[in-house]
Amino acid sequence: MLATMIPTDAASEDRTLLGPERTLYSVSLPADEMPEDRLTSMHRKVLSYWRAKRGAFAAPRRSDIDPCDLGTALPHLVLWEIDGVPDYRCRLAGTNVCENLIGNMQGILLGDLPCPLLPETRREFDAARDDGLVTLAERTLNWLGRPLIYYRHLLLPLVDDVGHCHQLMSVLTFHKTAEN
Repeated sequence: MLATMIPTDAASEDRTLLGPERTLYSVSLPADEMPEDRLTSMHRKVLSYWRAKRGAFAAPRRSDIDPCDLGTALPHLVLWEIDGVPDYRCRLAGTNVCENLIGNMQGILLGDLPCPLLPETRREFDAARDDGLVTLAERTLNWLGRPLIYYRHLLLPLVDDVGHCHQLMSVLTFHKTAEN
């Protein structure tokens, strides 16, 4: 298990979030141990669906995921291809993610994102790929220079027909201060 925690009330203190980039919370765990009280309703919906589709493996196959079943979550999803060494390529990204990050993300490598906390993010992606763990991370987004204050990222592994992780599915929600 990987974990970094800052108390949940830190996210509500806007002035503390406007400084240098930081991780507010990060945990990589087996799916059934994920603390659901930290999840948004969108994250809970997708995690519940993902769990129901697992079948014989610890994670569902990509072919088990029907985009029609995810409806309102689609604008918040990103599908990452595992290119092998050592990066992840965005295959598909929902409109909400593209609008709130860097624009069209299709084809972008994780390492191309200008986020200063990329080493932490990469460790979370690696935990999903290598160990089949589910990750929840909350981080500031000051590097974007926009009124967004932080995001919540749920990262879920997807397997191929023999149970090897070959893609990752992200669910991202973006959060602003009450003033924005």
